[in-house]
Amino acid sequence: MYMISRVLPFIALVFVIATGANAQVAQITPDAARAKALAGELVLIDIRRPDEWADTGLADIALKADMTAPGFIKTLLDIRAQNPNIPLALICRSGNRSGFLTGELYNAGMTDIIDVVEGMSGSGVGPGWIRRGLPVRTTDTPVSVDIIARQP
Repeated sequence: MYMISRVLPFIALVFVIATGANAQVAQITPDAARAKALAGELVLIDIRRPDEWADTGLADIALKADMTAPGFIKTLLDIRAQNPNIPLALICRSGNRSGFLTGELYNAGMTDIIDVVEGMSGSGVGPGWIRRGLPVRTTDTPVSVDIIARQP
C-alpha cells in the first residue's frame, strides 16, 4: 500500500503532462465527423498506413495521408491549401495516433485541427467508425462524390 501511495501521484502527473498537449485540440466522434464532412464543415483524413486501409477499408469520405510516408507533411499542407478555411479532422485505427498527431500539429502552430476519437476500429472511448455502421470504401474506390474535398 505504501508503494501505491508513492507511485500514484507520479502516474497522475505523467497523465496530466501527456494529455496537456492535446488540451486545446477539438475532438469529435466518427458519426459527427461524417455529418460535418458531408456538410462541408471539415475534411476527414485517414492517417493510417496502406496495409491498414486494405484491412478495414477507409471511411467513405476520408482522404488518405499515410503518416509514416516521407511526404506526409506535404500531403497535409496540400490538403490544407486546397481547403484553407475548413478544419482538418484526423482519424486512425483507435484514436491514439490521431490524438497524438493533432496535439503535435497544434503545438507546431496548425490551427483548425480535430481529433476523431474512437478511430476506425474503436477504443475505450467508443465503438469507432466501423462498429457504428458508418460507410467504408476500398482503397481503390474514390472518395464519396458527396464531399467537396479531393485527394491532392
